[in-house]
Amino acid sequence: QILVHERLWAAKRWMSWRNFYEYLNGTLWWLEGIATLIVFAIPMIIIVSGAHTSTANPVTYTAVFLAMFSTRLWGAKRLLRNEIHWPTAFALRVYRIPVGMACLWWLVSRKTLEFEVTPKGGADERQVGRTPVVIEVLLAVVASIVVYAFLGVNGIVPWNNDASSTIASGIWLAVGAVVLVAGVRRIESAEFATSRRNGYRAEVDAPVVVDGVTAELVDVSVGGAAVRCRSGVTPEVGLVDIWLPRCAPLTLAVVRRHADAGGAPVDDVALRTVTGDWSAMRDLSLWMFHTPAGAVPGLPAGIPAVAILPRV
Repeated sequence: QILVHERLWAAKRWMSWRNFYEYLNGTLWWLEGIATLIVFAIPMIIIVSGAHTSTANPVTYTAVFLAMFSTRLWGAKRLLRNEIHWPTAFALRVYRIPVGMACLWWLVSRKTLEFEVTPKGGADERQVGRTPVVIEVLLAVVASIVVYAFLGVNGIVPWNNDASSTIASGIWLAVGAVVLVAGVRRIESAEFATSRRNGYRAEVDAPVVVDGVTAELVDVSVGGAAVRCRSGVTPEVGLVDIWLPRCAPLTLAVVRRHADAGGAPVDDVALRTVTGDWSAMRDLSLWMFHTPAGAVPGLPAGIPAVAILPRV
């Protein structure tokens, strides 16, 4: 939308060429997923069509390809001052495929095409990501082409291509398949599942008031809080009012309540913002990052609660 509405393909008098390049690069970045699809499509078309693109010996081509590819990865990492993790970078490249398709679809039709990789909104339990169908289909197509090429080279199915051209394209597809599999594993990995409150929880010891009764704050995030209070103070489900120190009262929903494992007459209660209550999320964020002086015992003025180190 920025590219179209701001006509960003044309240089602006008030913008230096460096700024123009950065803005243009920042918008075209979202279409990079389309370039990735093209990278996959070219070797697949070559294999299926039988086009002869290489005359090198397969062993020689493979050796040169691996040397070139490794050198490029090493050189790119050096240029980026080693501040890149290739598995993560390749996974992000895969994520941009559905993003690029959605952006291109909007440019063509002005209609929204949505893909959801990670679950949105809070939940009672952590949720792993879901692989978009387009990536699953692409992975299946790539695997089918690789298998077909292998069968063709071995004379099992009709084949019009030579071994050199097949291997040249097949190596690219094999690398692409590895990248796709790595991306899918990253999306569905439990390690990168959502937080129940979709945010970092700062462990804060501070007095709070829950429905008019004094309680103890255990942790707080931009999407909720955990408190320890006298048994039976909060309902099993429903809404409660909570007063953080030096903050206006907030209305949060009870997510979970359980008795203290040590047998003490207290409950540990998990609270979450109500869906769509952006003002509560704003107030929690401000309290975490601009903590009022004296709100947390022992915390120096000007230090935010989010800077408190976790308990060991």
